[in-house]
Amino acid sequence: MPVLAPPAGWQEADLEDLLGGFLVDRLQPVTANLLALATDDDSVGRLLRKSIRNWLIDQSRKTAVVSLGRSVEKVLKESSAFEAVPPGEAGAGRWRLSGTTVQPWSGPSERLVEAAYAVPNIKIPKWTSETRRAPVADRASIEAVIDTVLVAAAGSMEVAHLVEVFTARFPVVLDPVVVSLPEDAGAQVTVSPYASAEEIVLARDDEARTASVAAEIVAMLSPQEQHMVAYLDRPGEIQTLLGCGRSQAYHRGACLKEKLQQLVGDGDGHGVRSVRSEVIRLCSEAVQTR
Repeated sequence: MPVLAPPAGWQEADLEDLLGGFLVDRLQPVTANLLALATDDDSVGRLLRKSIRNWLIDQSRKTAVVSLGRSVEKVLKESSAFEAVPPGEAGAGRWRLSGTTVQPWSGPSERLVEAAYAVPNIKIPKWTSETRRAPVADRASIEAVIDTVLVAAAGSMEVAHLVEVFTARFPVVLDPVVVSLPEDAGAQVTVSPYASAEEIVLARDDEARTASVAAEIVAMLSPQEQHMVAYLDRPGEIQTLLGCGRSQAYHRGACLKEKLQQLVGDGDGHGVRSVRSEVIRLCSEAVQTR
C-alpha cells in the first residue's frame, strides 16, 4: 500500500503505530472471526492475513491522494469533454479529450503543473464538515483544469498522472506532514510579567501550534521552493536563483505565493501572520544549513 508509506519511509515507530491502529479497530471482530472459522494454524494465518489486507485497503482509501483520485476519475467519467482510450488503441484505458486521437503522454509534469496554475477563476467551496475531506475545487474548476492539462500534454493520460498534477497545483488537499517538534516548543514565548497562569499557558499553546503548522508547511515545500520564499517580493533574485527569464521568474513566484496562501490561509489575523513569519524563518534556516 504505497499511499500509506510515510514521506521518510517506514520506521519502527511507524509500524508500531500502524499495528496499534489495527488492534484498536479490528482486534475484537478479528478474534471472533478466527474463533468461529479457523480450523488449524494454516487457516488462522489465511484469515488473519485477509483481515489485515482488507483493513490496510480501508486505510488507503482514506488518504488524500486516493480521495483526490476518486474525485478526478468521477469528473472524467461523467463529463462529455473526456473519453477513455478504447481497447486496441495505444494507451488503452488512459483518458483524452473527446474526439481526439493522440498518443500516450510521457514526460516531466512541471509544464503541466504550470498549465494547471494558469487556469483562471478557480473556485474552492467553503467546507466546515469534520467528517469528510474538503473538496479540491468545485466541479467546473476540476473539469477546466483537466481540460487544460490534457491540451498541454497533447496526449492521453492515466488518472495517476492527472492526480500528480492536481496535488502539485492544490497542495492543500494533501494529508499534513507530521513533524516532530522540540520538547520545549512554545516554552520560550514572551508574555507580560503581569499575565495570569492561564494566559501564559494559552500563549505557549499558541506558540507551539504556530511552530507545528509552520513546520508541516515547510516540509511540503521542495528545497528550491524553500529557497525562493525569502525572495517572493524580489523577482530579480528569483531570476538569478533559478537561472531563468524575468517573466518565468514572475510566474514561478506567483505560483509559490498561491501555494503558500493555500497552505497558510487567507486573512491578516494574528494566527495567519504568525504562521507566515515562522514559515519564512524556517525556510531561511533551512537554506543557511545547506
